[in-house]
Amino acid sequence: MIRNYLKIAWRNINRSKGYAFINIAGLGVGMAASILILIWVQFELSVDRFHEHSDRVYAVWRNGNSQGEIFSWDYTPAPYAPALKDQFPEVEEVARITEWDPLLLTVDDNSFYEEATFTEPGFFKMFSFKAIEGDPVQALADPESIVLTESVAKKLFGEESAMGKMVMLGKETNLEVNAIIKDLPENTDFPFTVFCSFKKLDQMGWVDDFWGNNSYRTFAMLNEGASLDDFNTKFKSFTANNSDYDDISDFLFPFEDLHLYSKFENGQSVGGKIELIRMFGIVSIIVLFIAGINFVNLSTAQSDMRSKEVGIRKLSGAGKGMLISQFLAESTLIAVAAYLFAIVIVSLIFPWFKELIGQNLESPFTQPFFWGISAVYVLVIGVLAGSYPAFLMSSYRPAIAMKSKLNTKEGLGVKPREVLVVFQFAVVVILISSVWIIRDQMNYVQNRDLGLIKDNLIFHPVTQNMRTNKAALRNELLTLPGVASVSYTFSPLTEIYSDTDQMNWQGKDQNFKPNISRMGTDANLVQTAGMELVKGRDIDIYTYANDSLSVIINERTAEIMGFDDPIGQIIKDDDYEFRVVGVVKDFIMGSPFDEVKPIVVIGPERQLNFIHIRIKEGENLSNSLAQIKTVFDKFNPDSPFEYSFVDQEHASKFRSQEQTAFLTSIFTGIAVVISCMGLFGLATFIAERRKKEISVRKVLGATVASLVGLISSEFVRLVFISVLLGIPVTWYFMSDWLDSFAYRTELHWSVFIWTGGLTLLIALLTVSSQAIKASIVNPAKTLKSE
Repeated sequence: MIRNYLKIAWRNINRSKGYAFINIAGLGVGMAASILILIWVQFELSVDRFHEHSDRVYAVWRNGNSQGEIFSWDYTPAPYAPALKDQFPEVEEVARITEWDPLLLTVDDNSFYEEATFTEPGFFKMFSFKAIEGDPVQALADPESIVLTESVAKKLFGEESAMGKMVMLGKETNLEVNAIIKDLPENTDFPFTVFCSFKKLDQMGWVDDFWGNNSYRTFAMLNEGASLDDFNTKFKSFTANNSDYDDISDFLFPFEDLHLYSKFENGQSVGGKIELIRMFGIVSIIVLFIAGINFVNLSTAQSDMRSKEVGIRKLSGAGKGMLISQFLAESTLIAVAAYLFAIVIVSLIFPWFKELIGQNLESPFTQPFFWGISAVYVLVIGVLAGSYPAFLMSSYRPAIAMKSKLNTKEGLGVKPREVLVVFQFAVVVILISSVWIIRDQMNYVQNRDLGLIKDNLIFHPVTQNMRTNKAALRNELLTLPGVASVSYTFSPLTEIYSDTDQMNWQGKDQNFKPNISRMGTDANLVQTAGMELVKGRDIDIYTYANDSLSVIINERTAEIMGFDDPIGQIIKDDDYEFRVVGVVKDFIMGSPFDEVKPIVVIGPERQLNFIHIRIKEGENLSNSLAQIKTVFDKFNPDSPFEYSFVDQEHASKFRSQEQTAFLTSIFTGIAVVISCMGLFGLATFIAERRKKEISVRKVLGATVASLVGLISSEFVRLVFISVLLGIPVTWYFMSDWLDSFAYRTELHWSVFIWTGGLTLLIALLTVSSQAIKASIVNPAKTLKSE
């Protein structure tokens, strides 16, 4: 029986090749899109959930109050973790990690930078990273040890065993390789390839007991059976009990949820990357649903053409169940063909898709569960897409079916096919306008005045050799014809490394604790960064010896501190008193999507970790970089010249939004193509069904233009309704999306006018081709049998 069903299904598909192609192509493209998104979603849901104890591991988070708003962060001071373990018996393990800039590794003449962290033995007790040689737990208990990943060990020592060999860290200290672990998998948020003992950091004098120095992330593993809610109730006042910061509260957050739910508002997790996953999951389902609508519409449109077939089968004794099985066999066969087409598409674009999302995803074709799920996937889609046409056509009464009068007259009610077409194009309107708004927001932020000139500006980490010869290196760089200015800084101009709410100044209300960002420099930062000086002068310790205790501030800082004339004002930070010597226009170092932050640029009281070099405009960039490299090779021998461009680092901040915009554009294009394929099929069918009516009208004097308008108007009316329905939906959801940005564009009606016009034009072009074709046919050919 099944064989017979499939044979008849194949004959029916072969008889209507055009409609079958539209169904298979539309479903295939929709399936391919959904498969790719499901692969990505499965990867994102697996991030850091593979650890053996992930259900007991937590990240430490803290809440503070700034200007009436609660903000959350996950950095802690050095004494935090030891006190946490000592004071709470429920805590089985703790580990601190650093997330600083890449560190230089050197073995003989082989030097390169790697992502390194200083951490504790508890790290490898909590997180299941597989050891190849040695014991990483024991290794991190020794301050003179280092743990390498397999790939880094091979980069340093080739095929020789790295165990027991020495690696120089940052040109300062030699450490012994006492453990090698497998490279961290793709589905972890830890970026590290090198692990050093936290005890070594302490030996180097970089660890202090100050509870205001939040430089480390802390993780904790609770005992089995410990209640998180009960623990957090006791843990809330931990910082207040151990320091003078009585306005800070503490809580543990599940580590396995951190990747997806790390967005906090008012001290509570409100989402994060899960929002993006949900959005694209929903969009992929909608695209697949649109493809299914094509199948339903074309199947129901052909129902009167197959009514005699249904009538004859019923008169021959076929029951309703047998007819439903027959039609479901056809839809399942189409679903199988579409899935095979989707697999071809996925295999061709999978490498490009991995590059687009920036993840080295494992091929699904090598995973047995993928094929098991695929069988269920195809069966479900085939049954769902074919159910409505199957139940509809199997319900025809033989007497009516044999007259072939089904659906030939327009009813007064709304036909399901029209509802589905309206839904299809309403989705198209929503997607097109959403892409337009996302692009507008991207352009708006990318064209934002940063208060800096980011072009022709590079930065490089400061090594110990460079630190020793800081002034000489600077002076020699300034002699180069292509160099305009040089400044040492505490952090890159693209990132904020430090902030505080403990600064004081004359007239400050002690209950007022704004969060103020810190930056540090030695000289000429205004010129090097391309800032605009409003009042006073720049910091320059080479001209003014006292400038190590001077600051320049931005206009936002002057506004917050209430300075009418900031020059000469004193700002207290920790145990230091700084004098304001200059004011610059607001500039942005952090996220370009956020509001302008108050920033204080301090003289070189803090360690300066980067050197920024501005290259003269108009100079040959390659030649200038080659000259700069020569100077670096002189003062920083045996270390690679690995610089970064400020403009490229700034552009990387848009990567996530650009990926969102690009993926949304792709799905919009797919939705448009699938919807137009369905509309084209319907237009072809309607034109074929009404060809005698068109011929009669043409004989009676109707023009081609009037006939095209007659056929097209039915579809244009439906698409116009789609536009009216899609616009308010887009307005509601995209207004909410834009509200998530502090710096945002405004919604303009022009976006929706252009979207509506474009959608109507697309629909008209799709339908008019078939309308014109039907209208220019010679009436004699159509009516010769009448």
